[in-house]
Amino acid sequence: MPRIAEESVQKVAEASDIAEIIGGYFPLKRAGTSFRALCPFHKEKSPSFHVNPSRQSFHCFGCGAGGGVFRFVMDYEHIDFPSAVRKLAQRAGIVLVENNDPVYESKRDQRSRLIQLHKEAAEWFHMNLLRSRNAEHARAYLKKRELTKEIAVRWLLGFAPGGWETFRNWAMSKGFTREELLAGGLLTAKEGDNQSGYDRFRDRLMFPIRNDYGEVVAFSGRILSDNDREAKYVNSPETPIFSKGRVLFGLDKSKRPLIEAGAAIVLEGQIDLISAFEHGVKNVVAPQGTAFTTEQARLLRRFVDKVILCFDSDNAGQNAVEKSLPSLLSAGLEIRVARLPLGEDPDSLIRREGADVFKARLSENRNFFDHTINRIETESGGDFGPRQKAFAANKLGGYIELLPDAALKESTALYVATRLGISIEALREAAASNPVSNNSLPDHNTLKYHTPTKVSASTELICGLALLSKEAREWISSETSFRVEELDPELALLQELLPPLQGVENLAPSLVLTLIPSSLQPLVSGWELEKLPVSPLMAIQDAIRNLRLIDLKKKQQTATLQLRTPGLETEKMISIQKEILDLQQRINDLSAPATSVPTALR
Repeated sequence: MPRIAEESVQKVAEASDIAEIIGGYFPLKRAGTSFRALCPFHKEKSPSFHVNPSRQSFHCFGCGAGGGVFRFVMDYEHIDFPSAVRKLAQRAGIVLVENNDPVYESKRDQRSRLIQLHKEAAEWFHMNLLRSRNAEHARAYLKKRELTKEIAVRWLLGFAPGGWETFRNWAMSKGFTREELLAGGLLTAKEGDNQSGYDRFRDRLMFPIRNDYGEVVAFSGRILSDNDREAKYVNSPETPIFSKGRVLFGLDKSKRPLIEAGAAIVLEGQIDLISAFEHGVKNVVAPQGTAFTTEQARLLRRFVDKVILCFDSDNAGQNAVEKSLPSLLSAGLEIRVARLPLGEDPDSLIRREGADVFKARLSENRNFFDHTINRIETESGGDFGPRQKAFAANKLGGYIELLPDAALKESTALYVATRLGISIEALREAAASNPVSNNSLPDHNTLKYHTPTKVSASTELICGLALLSKEAREWISSETSFRVEELDPELALLQELLPPLQGVENLAPSLVLTLIPSSLQPLVSGWELEKLPVSPLMAIQDAIRNLRLIDLKKKQQTATLQLRTPGLETEKMISIQKEILDLQQRINDLSAPATSVPTALR
């Protein structure tokens, strides 16, 4: 895998002023020497989000988010570290030095070509829709669905002309090869045919499928005729840049609304999503198929804690709800279900009765377990007897077992058992006899990682000195006469903070945040790292010495209390007195002036 050279990362960090970068996303207001704004990572009414230009960091005193410029871009854009570095490098005009192997170089070049192919193809399809005479029936279809020209432009909707080689001829005239068109799934060829290939999408309304970075990676084409012999939708196949189980339609536009709402409304298709989004319901996504995959659930878990499934009210839609559950529940998401009137989908309901009616339906969502029990009650015609309750227990028990949190699993089981009027043991037996399979178990990435939001002044001082001074790091790492985490459990942080800095010379505070683990950046971003003393080594030695004195005095007090134990044997008393004297000698040694303290302790 490629690795961006450390010198390049530092150059990008030095060229990227954090106030300027964040100010490009939303307005900042100056507050003394820093800037302030409403936090983009949680809802708040008064600003607690601070940007400190001198330390090149941001920190929210409300939710604890924080870090340097790379951390902000990663969290705001929901991209990984290399992508954040490349994004800022491109902005600053810096050419990155990367150590790549030939295999990776080849794959990266192929990906770059396929991304460019899909970008140009989407624009060509779009211009066909807007200008081509042959697309008149496509424009008429959009008008019937109340999708205006402005909406078509915002979503880059397009039209694939009829004919077997129309797109192929255009793409090859733009310099793309047949092999690239086949690799991107835009051409299809008969098995064993290595010479030709024909257009996959012909006479169809085209929906570009984007990844969460906003890159077009695939297409979905809807039929415009009444020909029952053709599939209603034709989708791109799996390609080097597209896996349908890893992409959520609309996520590139709905990332911020998802975070703001704290919940995702999951719809079935592209038109449903576009219609809802354009009518003000923006926290929406749609899977590429009828059921969620584990990868899609984990992707969504990065943005929200709760999903509201809003599939069609027919049996197919309800089956899609149940097929989505294993992955969503295993990812630790709260699942709720919104019911639509029979025969309606979100788009038809909005066009027929208005967006407010659709929003009202969404607001009436129920927890999946309640939804299922209510549905079984309704279908039983009011006769919710023993057989119906047993059916509900068998249906729900397996889903409860998929919940990743033990406390949540226990409380949900108790709630469901109470609603059904059965014991938890009976519900567990039903779960054991009717397990719900899920091919993937949740790992630590599916759950939120909670780091300390505040540490003592002593811990902040010691960790800060170790971060900024190579000499201080080397001293604390070489000491064998004590373990810092035994002096103060908070100092176990050093085990995570120091390894990435091994061999690195003294750093500016703005660069420290680019190297430490991302989980600790919110904590460290709130520290006063720029106030480095003249001698960091002496400062950290003094701080550790004070902790050792406190530790020894606590041990001495404990031993002194032991002497007051009634009926203490003489031999034990002598041993304790000797221990107290030994502790006092060690206290005296540590309390001596610095010039007389042994070198190892300084």
